Amino acid sequence: MMANLLREYIRELLKEDPMGFVQDLAAASDQFGEDGKEFLGGNPGKSGGRAIKRAFAANADYNFLNSLDTVHWTGDTYNLATLVGRSRDELSTTMTLPGESFSSPKPALELGLWIKGRITLAANNQDDLYTGTYFDYMRGRDPEQFEKDKQRKASSGVNKRPTVSKDYSRYAKLKRGNEFHEKLARKIPYVLDQSTWNPASVNEALVDNWQAKGLIVVPQDIVEIIKDNPEGQGDSMGWLKKLYEMAEAFDVPMYDTGRNVIWRP
Repeated sequence: MMANLLREYIRELLKEDPMGFVQDLAAASDQFGEDGKEFLGGNPGKSGGRAIKRAFAANADYNFLNSLDTVHWTGDTYNLATLVGRSRDELSTTMTLPGESFSSPKPALELGLWIKGRITLAANNQDDLYTGTYFDYMRGRDPEQFEKDKQRKASSGVNKRPTVSKDYSRYAKLKRGNEFHEKLARKIPYVLDQSTWNPASVNEALVDNWQAKGLIVVPQDIVEIIKDNPEGQGDSMGWLKKLYEMAEAFDVPMYDTGRNVIWRP
């Protein structure tokens, strides 16, 4: 009985493994870049992006990842309206440790949608993913492709992918248990577990199949107005009126960046 539990524990540890992650990517190195061309780093292409996400899913520590709080940021209450009913679309978010204050990645992004879902890819620095915006996956294509995208959005949702990666083919030579090789395996931009958590000023996680938990309001003057108006919209107009409407549409409270509730629907 104890031996079976020990083997199961070891299997779980091996699943949360930077070495396993880079070796999975090395094994899939022929899927990176353009067909017929050697991949030396850059845009991994669709198949390479999928390979990165598969390796992440196979090797990430979801006990740790599930402890992180994820927020999708926007600068416009009207943009929040486009997210209603889109829980199957992957959203780009920032990650915050539980209990820490939220921080907007840019001054212009004054609103956050706090969501909980499955993290499909995470990096300490958003520049190491460069997944683009939602509209990058829906605009600027021929009509036939656009219709396919709309159908995918309506059924399984829109999936984002990384558009930057280094060449991992040489990582196939790394040996498990070799101290130097293990250190090399951990020098990756991705957040797989607590040991690889070293966030830059702006990190990024892709979150799929999410549910809204709250709206984060950054400007302190707006926070004070909301706190002074506990009954709700009242005579509110424009930006603020839409904010109340979105809290009601998602059926979630509003918070300040310190996680204090400032209004409930």
